[in-house]
Amino acid sequence: MIDFRYHLVSIIAVFLALAVGLAVGSTALTGTAEQALTAAQHRLTSQNKALNKQNGILQKQVAGDQAFAEANSARLLAGLLTGEHVVLVAAPGADSAVTGGLTTALREAGATVTGQVSLLSPFTTTSGQTEAQLSSLAQGLANSVGLALTPVPDSTVSGQQEAARVLAAGLVGSGGSLPTTASQAILTGFTRSGFISVDSGSPASAPANLAVLVAPSGPPQQDMGDVLMAVAGELKSAGSATVMAGAVSSIGSGSAITAENSTGPAVSTVDNADTPVGQILVVQALRFLLDGKAPAAYGAQPASAPSPGPTPSVAATPKPSASVKAH
Repeated sequence: MIDFRYHLVSIIAVFLALAVGLAVGSTALTGTAEQALTAAQHRLTSQNKALNKQNGILQKQVAGDQAFAEANSARLLAGLLTGEHVVLVAAPGADSAVTGGLTTALREAGATVTGQVSLLSPFTTTSGQTEAQLSSLAQGLANSVGLALTPVPDSTVSGQQEAARVLAAGLVGSGGSLPTTASQAILTGFTRSGFISVDSGSPASAPANLAVLVAPSGPPQQDMGDVLMAVAGELKSAGSATVMAGAVSSIGSGSAITAENSTGPAVSTVDNADTPVGQILVVQALRFLLDGKAPAAYGAQPASAPSPGPTPSVAATPKPSASVKAH
């Protein structure tokens, strides 16, 4: 049996070891070791100050660039989309500042914004039940308006793709479009089923030939990228040009814009559309697509812009493009 003296000796040994450790440690860190640590601390402090100074300069430079773009947007955008019709399609979580800024930029470029349609959260849910519901709704609406709905590839978002194909037909038409009553029936059907909302304008009565799909801001959401890529593809097929745009906060692995860029991209993308520069880039990207240029990624992440800058679609007398005349 362990007696009290054993415990007392053990406690004394622990405190003795602690005292010896403190004594040895305090003496070992003097001299060369202490000087090395002090020098390292001073070096890191200097580096931190230099980085903070550089960061402040870069922030001022970016602010100056944005102020320049905002002050000169009218000159940079004038005439680029004269006579064109554009519809905005906003994903769940899209920033209202982005859609508002894009609406202003598009109008400055001479375009008519036919309206804004928002996809609601159920539209981007990829459960089996939702897929079946969207597919059934798309087939029913297509049959009711006499729209031939070709089969879509089987995938985890096939329901969304079928629905996007019908929705795009109601919003966008290149070289021809559905009657106003048919477009209205499509929008009403998706709205009553809780999949979309018509936020502004009258997109059914004024079909667009161009579309801007606004991606959600903030951290990427699961499966959102695949859904929005399907929507973007259907808008592109139905119209003359489509751009996927989003805020800088939407950049990152798994985001819709990053996923789109990794595939080619099939539509042009702009990842800083929450800034004046990015909003100008969206308009210029649409102009490039109308001019027959290939889709490309623009904005902060690729650090690129349409180059050389696009020229206005008209010189003196504004005229709509051929696709708009058909409407």
